[in-house]
Amino acid sequence: MSNLAVRLSQSAKEEPKRKAKELSMEEIVNRMEGEEESSSDLDITKVVRKQLDLSQYIDDVTQSVSGIGSDTQDEEDQHVREESPSARTRMSDVPNKRRKIGWNKEGGEQKSRHNRYQSHDVDSEDESVDWTEEDREAVYNRFKNRKSLKRKRVAAGSRKSRAVAAARSSAEKSIVGRKPKRQQTEPKESNTPSLKKHNTFGDGSFDEDELMDENLPDYIKDRKTKFEQAREELGEAGLKLPPCYDDIYFSDDEKLEHLKEKPAMADVKPQRPYEDIIMPSSAGIIPAPLAQWLREYQVKGVEFLHELFVWQRGGILGDDMGLGKTIQVIGFLTAAFGKTGDERDVKRMRKVRRMHDDRWYPKVLIICPGGLMQNWKEELDKWGWWQIYVYHGSPDEKDAALRAARNGRLEIMISTYSTYRINQSAINTIDWDCVIADECHTVKSRSSEVTQAMDEVNALCRIGLTGTAIQNKYEELWTLLNWTNPGRFGSLSTWKHCICDPLKVGQAHDATNEQLSKARKTAESLVKHLLPQFFLRRMKTLIADQLPKKSDRVVFCPLTTTQADAYQNFIESDKIDYIRCSSDPCPCESGKKRGWCCYTDIPGYDKWQNYVFPCIITLQKLSNHLALLIPNSSHSQDKQGKDLENLQIAVPNEWKDLYRNKDNIMNYANTSFCGKWRVLRRLLQFWYANGDKVLVFSHSVRLLKMLKALFDTKESYNVSYLDGSMSYEDRAQTVTAFNTDPNQFVFLISTRAGGVGLNITSANKVVVVDPNWNPAYDLQAQDRAYRIGQTRDVEVFRLISAGTIEEIVYARQIYKQQQANIGYTASLERRYFRGVMDEKGKKGEIFGLKNLFGFEGEGVVLRDIVNKTNVAEVKAGVKVIGIEVDEAAAENDDDDDFMGDDDDGNAAMSQIKEMTKMITDPSGGNGGRGIRRKPKGSDAISAILARAGVQYTHENSEVIGSSKIEAKLTRAAHEHHNDVELAGKRVFAPSYSQIVEGESEGVEESESEFSGYKRKIKYRYRPPEAIRKRQFCTMAETFGFKDVTEFALVVEGWTQKQRRNCLEKFYEMRKEKLFGDAEMG
Repeated sequence: MSNLAVRLSQSAKEEPKRKAKELSMEEIVNRMEGEEESSSDLDITKVVRKQLDLSQYIDDVTQSVSGIGSDTQDEEDQHVREESPSARTRMSDVPNKRRKIGWNKEGGEQKSRHNRYQSHDVDSEDESVDWTEEDREAVYNRFKNRKSLKRKRVAAGSRKSRAVAAARSSAEKSIVGRKPKRQQTEPKESNTPSLKKHNTFGDGSFDEDELMDENLPDYIKDRKTKFEQAREELGEAGLKLPPCYDDIYFSDDEKLEHLKEKPAMADVKPQRPYEDIIMPSSAGIIPAPLAQWLREYQVKGVEFLHELFVWQRGGILGDDMGLGKTIQVIGFLTAAFGKTGDERDVKRMRKVRRMHDDRWYPKVLIICPGGLMQNWKEELDKWGWWQIYVYHGSPDEKDAALRAARNGRLEIMISTYSTYRINQSAINTIDWDCVIADECHTVKSRSSEVTQAMDEVNALCRIGLTGTAIQNKYEELWTLLNWTNPGRFGSLSTWKHCICDPLKVGQAHDATNEQLSKARKTAESLVKHLLPQFFLRRMKTLIADQLPKKSDRVVFCPLTTTQADAYQNFIESDKIDYIRCSSDPCPCESGKKRGWCCYTDIPGYDKWQNYVFPCIITLQKLSNHLALLIPNSSHSQDKQGKDLENLQIAVPNEWKDLYRNKDNIMNYANTSFCGKWRVLRRLLQFWYANGDKVLVFSHSVRLLKMLKALFDTKESYNVSYLDGSMSYEDRAQTVTAFNTDPNQFVFLISTRAGGVGLNITSANKVVVVDPNWNPAYDLQAQDRAYRIGQTRDVEVFRLISAGTIEEIVYARQIYKQQQANIGYTASLERRYFRGVMDEKGKKGEIFGLKNLFGFEGEGVVLRDIVNKTNVAEVKAGVKVIGIEVDEAAAENDDDDDFMGDDDDGNAAMSQIKEMTKMITDPSGGNGGRGIRRKPKGSDAISAILARAGVQYTHENSEVIGSSKIEAKLTRAAHEHHNDVELAGKRVFAPSYSQIVEGESEGVEESESEFSGYKRKIKYRYRPPEAIRKRQFCTMAETFGFKDVTEFALVVEGWTQKQRRNCLEKFYEMRKEKLFGDAEMG
């Protein structure tokens, strides 16, 4: 502990060194208003747009967070930081000294570095500071105009931040007043761990103006001020260190060997020796009874959380689902309360209260979805002794929980998001030492009532738990981080400019070298320099050896003829036509768009905008089951009328019969109404015979009820059911019954109600009937079965109706999953789509109304997109596809079905040779001939899908993930991004299907160099079928197959990755031959 005092003293010595760099209060206000000397607002915007960069943004965020640093940093590193702007990002992990705002009596000089991205609340400063009359008047005016000032800040956030960046950039170029190198006067510290040395989040001090959002309630501002004052006056005693029980007598101390301990898991092997784990970075201890069960990554998580608690900071534990975030929280709480994991823990709160000396004892608030309250209670009881109250239910139960919190008779209070939102004023009367928001992505939307209520929660230490911090867009990550550390990350507009925009634009299929390079560098800086201090995430790969295998197959189901006709009829209706063509130029040549000129109202209806979402829902119903359009007698008359209208459009000849028999269960069983039912019914029959247990997820409760009615009347399956209308107690009982009863076969679950918190490891098959716009729902659904405790391999089947809106939904899932992977790990994801989310001029293949309200009939949209991207990657990687000779020589351009990571050529060739051996000699050398067989189960599934008419499936993991070709392209983009000619050139040349408007139709010319030759190249995505057949025959001959049929059977059994490797190897060999022939000719 003594090391902490030494470092606190060192922090005070560093304070004068920062004053020279501070801005006056007048300068701060001027810059917030955009009133820079001799510059208009417009001029500032023009100048600084080019100069604000990611490194400056990260420097501001991390410097304002990082605390007392390692004084062993040598002078050379310090010099690099001061002299080189580009070094800021690389050095951002070096902690800096704490900062505090203050004013002197003479001129109101500010004593702290101004955060360039945040507003200031002068009235929240330390009360001990003396003020002049001018200061008082400025504070009053500031308070009076605070709302007007807020609006100005929101509108001009980016402009202000860039203005400061420009000023700093200008100052850095000058040598006048340059701060000299820091002379190291203090002796170097030893390597002995101390609370300060390993502190990730700094010294716990914070500048209220820098760190505080102006909208924070006064009670939080006061708590921040008091905590800072206590830390300054008391040193380490002012931190939230574990309570000390040395002066408290426990009678149990005399019989320690006989005390009961938790958790008690006799049948489980401990993960480590039975001994306490000391956390020097936060002066905490994980007691041996609990520590012995924690994996190494979980210990790191406990250290991360406890450090946040000690310094009263916020952060997010973003571990992948199933890695035990709940257990890590309980471990951290055990350390924070100073518990020992035995029976004495039940007495600690009472013993402290009876001391009557006002000593501090923690109070923690846990807020979670309603379905997880019982799970939290059970886990806390399993892993320790806790005084828990639940703030939920009747008013008396709520009042009892608050009374217990006020009187010190409570350690943990559990509530739900909705209950907290409704009762926030009462709950926030308690000064919580920590609030833990489970599934904190609930607060990802800034405008939601829950988020606004959570922003006012009365706690300095705010910890979020989520496995999906980025669900739809990068702005959600900012919202979560801003909740944990209000004001820390600047304005949302700054985050968009520095983070969101570069990442999204650079991920587009038609990105230039400059855009791709910037995107990859931004991702690296985000993951390595900005997030680690606030966000800890680990993936399931950490425990891959402890989990069975998992496959995630996406099945593109064809619509039935009746279903396809109904879908086509609805697509061709006036409502859809007005919506789809709303952005086209108006025929009246006014220059406006149709939907905002002569076609604002749909004939017989009102404005077309009112029908966009209803029509989307109708198309989703048609993609699933035609019977979903039939009015339901239990619905309101208004709802039935709208459903009947849609039914008349979709099936103009059959709607009367369907409406007459609208409650007949035979409508549900009609196989001509649902292409997915043909697939699902066969799969269930196969799994039932094998003794498997199945989870079926859908976000349509009506569809689940239809399936339940079918199973109850037409099939002999034992069915369990769960949706949002059930109470939390009934849900828990249903899950327990399904897990314990081997006769239960199918569990029908609403994706929203049962997607989180449930542990259903008794099931080993998962079916997601319909894709959700938010990929997190489908991923969470899978993890109900695939988690620690699962003993069988898990197979996931996602059913997508080919050619419909569901393909667009799933394509957007891929887009969002890729964005999330980039934000978490800087993954080098493949760039499939030209579209960029929220960019009006870049709708591409998956954004915009035209794509949503299209219909491809028998086509598979995503298959074409993925395959064409693979072609583009091979072209960019191999550098040449064909040369301008005869048409037959161009046959090497394409393949129709391949994808996956590329490996080196030798690996590809060895795979092909291995396949050849298995065909010519499957018995291992007996000279017999035969075909390589896949496992029996895989063959059966493939046969079932084929009989149901499925033509295309793929593994989700083969579409999403890092690509070695992208790594090569990224390196090339880094080399070219400063080249005047190459920086603006696209990484991928436009292909036939991904050509942009205004370019040549399907043919692109470029130069390629090989063996000293420069030649004009022409390539085409999809040549005539005869050429493609010749190409396939050439491939078979190239790889040593005498019979093309044998080669086709081998290819059919390959994974997409193996097909891609074969294709790339073929192109490389073809390239050498073509150019070799050209040179000889």
